[in-house]
Order: sequence, then structure tokens, then C-alpha cells
Amino acid sequence: MKLSKPLGLSIVISLLMAGSNVTAWAVKPRQTMEQTTSLEQQVPLAFGAWKALPTGYQQMALAVSADGQRSEEQPYDQVVMRTYRNDQGEFVMLALAYANQQQQEIKIHRPEICYQAQGYRAGDKQELDLPLVDGKGIPGQRFFMSSGNRQEAVSYWIRIGNDYPQSGIGARVSILEHGLHGKIPDAILVRVSSIVPAQADAAAAYQRQERFLADLVHAMPASAARLLVAAP
Repeated sequence: MKLSKPLGLSIVISLLMAGSNVTAWAVKPRQTMEQTTSLEQQVPLAFGAWKALPTGYQQMALAVSADGQRSEEQPYDQVVMRTYRNDQGEFVMLALAYANQQQQEIKIHRPEICYQAQGYRAGDKQELDLPLVDGKGIPGQRFFMSSGNRQEAVSYWIRIGNDYPQSGIGARVSILEHGLHGKIPDAILVRVSSIVPAQADAAAAYQRQERFLADLVHAMPASAARLLVAAP
């Protein structure tokens, strides 16, 4: 029996759609990389030369979700924001924002975008490996922002699953690649910032931030440090 062209075309389209649905089902992520460690409990209040202040400086806000109901505006499940001072009287503001699951439509926010949305003007921005004590680096970024009488030097990295994406597109690719391996990645923003008198003081602040981050990671228990850095 010879099929009419419209009917034959309809059957071909139906078969293609069915195949697409099967493929989507086959690659649908099923394994979550979610971690249950409490950041508030595991991030030390004192380590090395650093101690957390009872009341810290005001920082760029990070929105945590209510009852696990993440949204584009509230993408995080845990947030820790503290100000630390060392024995030389220097300050570093720490912000950690953890999300149990990353999706294309609900994913971690890049700090420079949040700063600009709050009226900050962008200065220099640089991609670099933020060094740890063992000589290994973590792909991250640093930038200078100013708003009125406040200037901040900021360093950060974003971990999504086992990756450290350097851009919004990189984050989307990472989520997709994890999904193709059947995994739903978790993610964390690790951000440190310093209020500086002028942009010329940012270089010293960046060096201080690098030492702070390295000391922090190595001061945390291994199970908690895996929230901040990808497992080897």
C-alpha cells in the first residue's frame, strides 16, 4: 500500500519525535551530586591568623531559597557571609553560596553581574588561577568595583560539579556535560572581597585574599573542603 505524501510525512515526524523523546529519557540526569555538609558549622570561625568578627561589614547580598524552593532570584540552599580580621588588623569579607542542584534555568550568579546590577562601576577584570598552598591553582577571577565612596577588590571562583567555569556560557556547558553523564551537579560560589581606599590598593588586597582562601581551604575538614573545591 502506497502512503500519501502528507501521511508519510506525518509518520516520519512522529518517529523522529519518538526517537527524540527516547534520547532525552536516556540522557536525563538521575544522579545528584548534592552534598549535605553544613557550611555554617564547618567553615571555621578562626584559622591561621584570621578570626571572624561578631558583626561584619555589609556585603553584596546573596539570596537563599526558602524551604529548598530555588528560583532564578533565589538560587542558593546555603549561604555563609562573614568578615574576618587578621592579627595585623587587615579585613577580608567572605561569602559562600551553595546550591544543591544546578539547572540551565536556575544556576549560580556571577558576582560581577550582581555588583553592576547594584550600581557598581566595573574596573579591571582578570581570569587567573587562584593558588592554594600545595601549588595547585583553581580557575577563578578577580575584579575591581566602585560605587560612590566605596571601592572593592573582589576575588572568586565558581565550582559546578567537577568544573570551574569562567563564564555564563561555560556554566551552561558544564551543566550540559554533567547531564550527558547522567549527573545533576551541585555548585558553590566562593567569593572574597576587600574594601580599599583606591584602585591602586587592589593589588595588595588580591594577594591577601589569595592567602586567605588557601588558608581557609586547608583549615577545613576534607569532607567540608569538597564543597569549596572539586574532588581530585
